[in-house]
Formats: sequence, C-alpha cells, structure tokens
Amino acid sequence: MSFFSKVLDFFTLRNALVYYGKDLDYQKASRNDYIIIQPDYIDTNESNFLKYRDKMYAYISVCEISPYIKEYKKIDKDWILSENENWGSLVLDITNKEYQEFLFKEMIEPRLSLGFKNFFFDTLDSYQLVCKSDTQREKYKIALIEFITLFHQTYPTAKLIINRGFEIIESIYNYVEAILFESYYFGLGSQKKPYEKVTDVDKMWLDIQIKKIQSYSLPIISLEYLEESDMDKAVEAIKMIRSKGMIPYVSNRELNIYGIH
Repeated sequence: MSFFSKVLDFFTLRNALVYYGKDLDYQKASRNDYIIIQPDYIDTNESNFLKYRDKMYAYISVCEISPYIKEYKKIDKDWILSENENWGSLVLDITNKEYQEFLFKEMIEPRLSLGFKNFFFDTLDSYQLVCKSDTQREKYKIALIEFITLFHQTYPTAKLIINRGFEIIESIYNYVEAILFESYYFGLGSQKKPYEKVTDVDKMWLDIQIKKIQSYSLPIISLEYLEESDMDKAVEAIKMIRSKGMIPYVSNRELNIYGIH
C-alpha cells in the first residue's frame, strides 16, 4: 500500500460533527475528531468545553453575515455587495481592509478571549454571487488568501477548517487542518425546494477538486443534507464517501440535529 493510500485510509477512520443547535451533547460530540459548532451557543465555562475544546471549531462566516447575530448592527453599508436570498444574509466585501479588521476584532478575537482555540471559516466563495469577470474573481481570491495568511500569522497555533476554498487551496493549504464541502450526494436548493440531489455533472467537477485537495494530504469532510425523515437514504452514500477517502456527515438543512456518519 502506498503512503498516499495509507493517508486516505487513516482519514476514513475519522468522524466529524457539524452541529449548530443549542445545548451541545458532549458525550455524543466527544466521539468525533472534528466538532464544528456555533460558538454563541456554547458555555465556555463548562468543564466539558475545556476538556474537548482542542477538537472544537468555532463557526465564522467570512463573506456573509446573518441579520440574526449581534454583530450585524456593526456592519458598515459600504461593505455590502449583495444579498444571498436563499439564506437572508448579506454578502460582504472581503477585499475591504476595514471589513477584514472587523472580522478579526469583532468575530475572531472575542471567541479566542472566551477560550475557543480553533475556527471553521464558512462562505469563502460567496464572492461568486457578485463577480461577473475573471478579473473580479481574481481580486477576491487574492483578498481571501491575504486574509487567511494573516489569520495564520496572527494566531499560528489556531487550527483552521474551511468550507470549500478550492480556488485558493494552492496558496493556503499549509494553514489548513481540513477541508469541508457541501455536498457530494445530497445538497440544498432554494427555499421552495430546500433539498435536492447533486447532479452527475456537479459530482464530476467535485471529483477534480477532491483529487486536488487530497494531493495535499488534507482530510476532507463531505457534508450532506437530508430531511430527518429521509436519513435512511444516507447509508449507501456514507459508504461511497468513505470509499473515496473522505469523512461523511449527514444532517438537516439547519444543522440542529445530531446527524449520522
């Protein structure tokens, strides 16, 4: 068995939990190697938090912001690029240095001061919703690389998981603990049709990205979405995802249940 195959086999033995609900069940969470949570719902004074925080990753939305979080009222209107109608969130301008400073001072540093050590960066590719040219896309890619590089330089011991980031992985793979992406089999659609299967064409494109990520020997978490009543459909998909050397996790759209892997 090659070294590369051994690495993939090792990753398939790992588990991940992505849970954005309240009242984290530490007994269930502790069975996972990666525990991605909403930091505002965690009591950092609890003894179990201190026990398992090395495996916990605090959620940060990098290029979007929800109107339901307390930091929303501090957003400058000059940072707003568009709206993501599927989630009711604002798309923000990561190329703006003042917004980057906001992310450090208002989103990251307060979580560190509470005791969180590691982070999960979401919505990295939201710029795709507004860019109309390759020149524009390159501008946002450079800004993301600069932001993640600065994060690593500022907090060198903090571990980082990112959502996708396929377009910039060549520049930041040394700063990343793992890659998460949505979805290989079961994905999300519109508000009218919240769940939908991933097309074969999209799978082919993802296969190319997966091989690229695996060439850097990074763990990959494939986050799949199903209605709670349809979880039986996930069994075969989980087997297939593990056979590709990835870590599967299946949950609902809101990520407020304990899914399966």
